[in-house]
Amino acid sequence: MIAFFILMRNMYHVLRILFRQDEQKAVMFSVAFLLALGMFFYHSVEQLSYLDALYFSVMTLTTVGYGDIHPITPIGKIFTMGYVLLGIGVISALIVNFNRALKEFHSNKNKPDGK
Repeated sequence: MIAFFILMRNMYHVLRILFRQDEQKAVMFSVAFLLALGMFFYHSVEQLSYLDALYFSVMTLTTVGYGDIHPITPIGKIFTMGYVLLGIGVISALIVNFNRALKEFHSNKNKPDGK
């Protein structure tokens, strides 16, 4: 249980580092925008519930792709191809920025002066 609290404390500090960066704010906005765009598109075109559409959007952009939900209409398939190509780049930027913040946190943590 103590390890969990230490992990959460460290995650809090990493998130603070992340949100000081303007680039990260833009990436987070882009991710939120892409997920909302996918959710509304799949809800309207593929007739999925909002939850299923959001689930499909997350599974698609993170390249998990379980296959339990998939586009059926031709326009849905075309949209998904572009959505994946654009979304993977944005998700990759999110991961890169998170790793950069994690590295900064650990380098600051290991400095001799403490903080």
